[in-house]
Amino acid sequence: MLRKTGLMASALLVALASHGAIAQYREGMPEVLPEPARAATGNAAADVEAFRAAYRKAGSPRMVVYWNRDLGDALTTQYDQVQQATHVAQGAAVTQLSDDGRTLTQGAGVASVTTLRSGERSAQDNGSRQLLPETSDWPLMTAFNSRLQGAGAKLVDRTVTMRSRAAAESAEQRKDIQTIELKALHDKADLLVEVLQTHDASAPFEVMFRVEVKRLATGELLASLVSDGKGSKRAPGRFVAGGNGYVREAAPEQTIAEAGDVVANATMAALTRHWQ
Repeated sequence: MLRKTGLMASALLVALASHGAIAQYREGMPEVLPEPARAATGNAAADVEAFRAAYRKAGSPRMVVYWNRDLGDALTTQYDQVQQATHVAQGAAVTQLSDDGRTLTQGAGVASVTTLRSGERSAQDNGSRQLLPETSDWPLMTAFNSRLQGAGAKLVDRTVTMRSRAAAESAEQRKDIQTIELKALHDKADLLVEVLQTHDASAPFEVMFRVEVKRLATGELLASLVSDGKGSKRAPGRFVAGGNGYVREAAPEQTIAEAGDVVANATMAALTRHWQ
């Protein structure tokens, strides 16, 4: 009976070892760690494929991204009349010492000139809401756009659409920027993606993002979300040789460009839920 029990136990150990249930260790070797995360966001490739499929099913709408800019509710562009006066004044006579230092001469003072100009100046801002310096903001914006494009989204540039539309309008019509802008959006885009920033001391880069996606033809709100841009927790680093033996590398810090990936992934997830 004892022999039968021993044989059964041996067979069980062999079966478990063949399926990896018993780990093999060697004395004096550092701990075996899981592979570090490859992406700061933690989103699987399946999420991108889900967006790609939902986006195609929705007809692959053209998207214009308003980064740090909102459309605003002003209906027309307001202008102030401005004038600048011209004034010429002759300066007082100046006493000058000759080059040899022996004689004094009288010279005319320098005249001051102010120019008169008359015209118009826009009385409202252009909707821009810049918060971060460009050295931080550009990598964020580029990562956001690239993530959407990598998932198949068709992105349209705001400035090009407005210039194209304005070229077909008269000089007087071009002064109404709001009307030109809306006509350009209807001509060249289907969805408006507004990405705004506000200060948040608890966020990784002290910025909170608000994203809203709207259908231009109807004004329908398709997605609305906020994100601090924080990616998933990174796995600890490898064990490397140090002065007192093996030490673990610190987990790499999240970059600001990866925060743009996080916001883009959250936007795609919200749109996928809406279209599905």
